[in-house]
Amino acid sequence: MNGKKVLIDSSWDGDTGIGRLYREVMARKPDFVKAIPLPQEENAAGFLAPFHLAQKIRKSEADVFYSPTFIPPLFSAMPFVFTIHDLMHLFYYSRLHKEYYRWVIAPLAKRAKKIITVSEYSKSLLVEKLGIPADLIRVIYNGVGENFLQNEREYELDRPYFLYVGNRRTYKNIPAMLEAFAQADISKDFVFALSGHPEPEIDTLIRTLGIESRVRFLGMIPEEDLPSVYKGAHATLFVSKMEGFGLPVIESMASGTPVLTSSESSLPEIAGGAAICVTPSEVSAIQQGIEMLVHDEKTYLYCVEKGLERARDFSWEKTATQTWETILE
Repeated sequence: MNGKKVLIDSSWDGDTGIGRLYREVMARKPDFVKAIPLPQEENAAGFLAPFHLAQKIRKSEADVFYSPTFIPPLFSAMPFVFTIHDLMHLFYYSRLHKEYYRWVIAPLAKRAKKIITVSEYSKSLLVEKLGIPADLIRVIYNGVGENFLQNEREYELDRPYFLYVGNRRTYKNIPAMLEAFAQADISKDFVFALSGHPEPEIDTLIRTLGIESRVRFLGMIPEEDLPSVYKGAHATLFVSKMEGFGLPVIESMASGTPVLTSSESSLPEIAGGAAICVTPSEVSAIQQGIEMLVHDEKTYLYCVEKGLERARDFSWEKTATQTWETILE
């Protein structure tokens, strides 16, 4: 294995969950591995990306190619390992995206040396929806940084807050969480703080619900501030309709902050019995979960204790070790 040359797709290094995975894996590269960064692709997720990827791989003399995300090369004499985090494209994107996944990504994926995915749920979908052989897929969970477990600083708003961290895509279910928060029988002192900035549709809903004074947008939260933002929250709301993994669940747990999440997709698997799980399509169920986190002290403290225990099951060290084993085997 000495002097193994690994071609790495670094196009995904950014402020996303995939970017986090990429950086954590690369930070733990074995010393004997020579990492060769692939020239970055401007449109790394575009429909022509597999073709451009193949052209770049063909020019390399590396031993194996690794990508932290779902684009496989159109052709490759070099063995390759890549990661499919979820199958959102089959459920929440355009018909063109769905067909692209079925007729391009799926056939190319079957040529991989190994496919990594981030939950047993995602693995089951890859087998069921794309017909990928189960033995070609390895489940490697994402991790949570020690900085979340060790942090003692709390972000301060002027009022107690529920927290949402993530983007605004449809499957994130933000309107249902806002409605449930508005209807919840809790003190009006509580606010709902969301990462990012307001958007017209969300703004309109907030005004319709009459909760303008009870919703805060925190902007882009720097990575170094995330642990304190989680720790300062009364609880985290992450009742998404679908996730391949759900990093905010374990990041919040590691911060000692209870989580209200979904009973569907990968989220109960990742929560591992340490969060309140509710049906994401039922606003009343989300509402009851919010009320429980305010009024039921026993459940609240259970989620704090069990959440911390559950978070310790995940580490970037474990993720990186298993990823490099898969790349190099």
